[in-house]
Amino acid sequence: MKKYWNLLLCSFLLVFASCSGNSGEDEVPEGGELVLISSAAYIENNGTDQAVFTVMKGKKDVTSEAKIYQKNGASYDLMSSTSFSSKKSGEYAFFASYNGEMSPAITVTVTSGMQGLPEDPQPDKFDGFKQRVLAVQGTSLGCVYCPLMIAGLTEYAKLEESKSTVLVAAHAIMSGDDMISDYSTAVAKGMGFNTTGIPALLFNMRSSSEILGLTSADSPSSVAKHVQSAAQTLLQSGANTGICAAVSGTEASGSIKVTAAVKVGKAGKYRICAWVLEDDIHATGQLNKYPSLEGTYDFTYHSNVLRCIFSTSPITGVNLGGKEECKSGETLGFSYEFDLKKLSVTNMANVRVAIIVTRNESGARYIVDNVISSKLNSQVKFEYK
Repeated sequence: MKKYWNLLLCSFLLVFASCSGNSGEDEVPEGGELVLISSAAYIENNGTDQAVFTVMKGKKDVTSEAKIYQKNGASYDLMSSTSFSSKKSGEYAFFASYNGEMSPAITVTVTSGMQGLPEDPQPDKFDGFKQRVLAVQGTSLGCVYCPLMIAGLTEYAKLEESKSTVLVAAHAIMSGDDMISDYSTAVAKGMGFNTTGIPALLFNMRSSSEILGLTSADSPSSVAKHVQSAAQTLLQSGANTGICAAVSGTEASGSIKVTAAVKVGKAGKYRICAWVLEDDIHATGQLNKYPSLEGTYDFTYHSNVLRCIFSTSPITGVNLGGKEECKSGETLGFSYEFDLKKLSVTNMANVRVAIIVTRNESGARYIVDNVISSKLNSQVKFEYK
């Protein structure tokens, strides 16, 4: 009897051990894609700032069993540790291998720190500026009609006018969307989307009466044509200001620093602001009234997402150069530092900053005069036609 009791006790202990376990890692399933994750997309070239790597197989951390490689010319070198630092600026590529599987490559950029403003190719020129328009899209994961607008803007991206358009997606209005913030809500309200509803698209912060919506007869191509027509009209008006900028930022520094200079070609009242945008955010759950579009368009990745703005009241920014009125022939400066703790960013490698100059149209209304977009740790020169 004692023998059978011992066998029963051993069986119980084995079952208990398999259910509870001493290591949570052993319980994590290993299915899914192999990915290499870096703690930083940008590090400074001081030799101490580090990018720390983690290798994931699905939801399981396999870093200790995986191998990490760094690209070196046409070959790859096995890394001796899971961290990377450098004193040489540039882009460095890495991938991981585990059980015969290779991860997609990722890039870590080593930067020299604070970027300086680029040299003006025509310092004496105060006219003929390259013009871009700002298009703000009101959208939300909870908006069933928004996929048609997203598809239309995807088609618009194939057209020439899109090269002169800075698109911003302000997620707002509907709940259940993690991309909604106080910043995007302020912009949506300033555009008038809280009154007209979404999907909506407005160029250059103009009157809400000019908001582009959808009709029951619309298709992605017709939406693209409506957007193209509106952009063509505005791009014929010309810009009174030119903008150059330098944008710097690393995870370790905890901030994004923006420096800009604006050349004024025509006297007037101007304001300036900066908006942080992020591309390729993976977010499922987009409600969709047009399921037939899902075979052509991907509604699980979202770009141009507004993450933070320099000024919420007003969203048009502060007086350019701190001046009530700017003179023709002036070059005025602007700088601001975004605290990364105050904005939600999924991947710094996908972050951009839009610098927007607005001008007084009439009364208290300011509309966009010109706008540029800059990647992190990059510069944008003054551009002329």
